Amino acid sequence: MLQLATAVRHRAKERLFYLDNLRTFLTALVICHHVANTYTGTGRWYYMEPHPSGAVSPLLLTMFLAINQSFFMSLFFLVSAFFTPLSFERKGLALFIRDRLLRLGLPLLAYFFVLNPSLEYVISRFKGETQAGYFNFMAADFLRLTGTGPLWFVLSLLIFAMAYAVIRVATSASENKQRPRPLPTNMQILGFILAIGLITFLVRIRFSVSEAVFNLQLGYFPLYICMYIFGVWAYRYSWFDSLRRTQVNQWFGASIGVIALIPVIMAMGGAFESGTEVFEGGLTWQAYVYATLEPVLCVGISMKLLLMFKERGDAENRLTRRMARSAYTAYIIHPFFVVSATFLLAGVSLDPLVKFLILSPLAVISCFLVSDAVRRAPLLRRIL
Repeated sequence: MLQLATAVRHRAKERLFYLDNLRTFLTALVICHHVANTYTGTGRWYYMEPHPSGAVSPLLLTMFLAINQSFFMSLFFLVSAFFTPLSFERKGLALFIRDRLLRLGLPLLAYFFVLNPSLEYVISRFKGETQAGYFNFMAADFLRLTGTGPLWFVLSLLIFAMAYAVIRVATSASENKQRPRPLPTNMQILGFILAIGLITFLVRIRFSVSEAVFNLQLGYFPLYICMYIFGVWAYRYSWFDSLRRTQVNQWFGASIGVIALIPVIMAMGGAFESGTEVFEGGLTWQAYVYATLEPVLCVGISMKLLLMFKERGDAENRLTRRMARSAYTAYIIHPFFVVSATFLLAGVSLDPLVKFLILSPLAVISCFLVSDAVRRAPLLRRIL
């Protein structure tokens, strides 16, 4: 038992380049996701561009968003949680809490009170809704302009980290005391999918995916919480090293099958005629199907990405190292680049899908370039 814990701890001390590269990929995907939000009229985003009625592109982008939503933030929680036990054991309770408050709490406060209001000002100027100067605009209705924006994820990580610390202290849990827990079998994974699908369906009767409390979409949180727990277990029981291609491909194949069924399910559920609201929550068969199929996509795609990056992306060069170090900063400031990029083509008559394909790489590249410079600032190095 002690040998297992020591081996896991020794592995975690080494730089896991594939997880760095995976986080970079997920950050870029978040940026692309929010570009797509602009042209679909769905989701919670700062600026939505009207699209022609009956256009196919918004439906294709909606599928892109639905597939992303099924896994990318859950996988973010999984990877973030993987490093939590080691950080706690290295630093102890007091330093762990101080570090989380510094690295998560300060950016959250900065975004809430400075960046989010500033972005609202930029949008108002772009849309011609105000001619006021920056400080006059802020003074007029400052509290209404505050918000967490996409940093709801950082807020969630902070809450989860504090909960983890409380549990570790309350239970006096230690990695040395844990019994080995093998990677779940296919039957156990299937049981988890059915259980979390039912729980998610029940939660969404009260909180649909379009509703938020403090900008937290609680309808997604059953899966987020489970994936965070699985991330802790993945570190503790060396699950990432136990991934096997056969099992991964089986679940990835299942996720591909679900993706192929999405248009059929959307058509049967009336999404093309009356929108996707009926899938988002409530006592409907559409909401239950969506809640059940979502974890299939999450499990299959997450396992595939973890194995793919582990096998093919477990190395770094100068570019990937700088991008990995800039990923957190890029996540924080990316709304400015997404909004600016979409306004850049706001008056151009192009298909929404074409705009998405043009602006996504532009927003990703420019955001990471600026983030690389921002994170090097003397006062920000310890935080970002």
